[in-house]
Amino acid sequence: MTSRNPERAERAERIKSATGNKDMKYKHIPQKPYCCVPACAQMILRRRGLSAPSQEDIAYDLGIILPPEHRNLLPRSHKGKRPKSGWGTRINLKRYSLAEFFKRRGYALREKYYSAKHFQSVEKFWRFLEHNLKIRNDQLICFNSPMLYHVNGSWGHASLIEKVNEKYVTLRDPNAKYKLSRKVSLHDLFVSTINHYKGGVWVISKI
Repeated sequence: MTSRNPERAERAERIKSATGNKDMKYKHIPQKPYCCVPACAQMILRRRGLSAPSQEDIAYDLGIILPPEHRNLLPRSHKGKRPKSGWGTRINLKRYSLAEFFKRRGYALREKYYSAKHFQSVEKFWRFLEHNLKIRNDQLICFNSPMLYHVNGSWGHASLIEKVNEKYVTLRDPNAKYKLSRKVSLHDLFVSTINHYKGGVWVISKI
């Protein structure tokens, strides 16, 4: 595994933790079609000073499956029926999980999935996100995007948690249209996460 500079990244994280800086900052990487999770994975690896495979390779490792009319958008993808979670990656399945991806690629990282139902209330959701920011864990969240952003439709989307307080969450959205962070209602994010099949938070930490 080739690294960018993990020692420098880790030193910077220790300084942030010691000074009580709970915000997480990611350099925006725009997603390719259906690749919100692979783009988030690239941003996580970059923040940690690690080199990352291409989005296409990450997507294939994470079991991406596209509608037949869109298979030409990526050079490699899996074929099959539309998953319950929608078109895209299938990180809810063990063989396509982030944990298996990290293991296969030689990253000393682990992931743990928390269903939206785990949080039980908006306050517990806030405390959970705040705690993981404080200890410098990456948090990838999957939610019902139209519900969060108050548009018609129903499909899943993934983003990274950068900042949280008792009312708002700052997201790093890999959508190419949003190079800046997006500030959303904590309550709305909680509800939209509950209302997505396998909606929840994937916490990434160092082994």
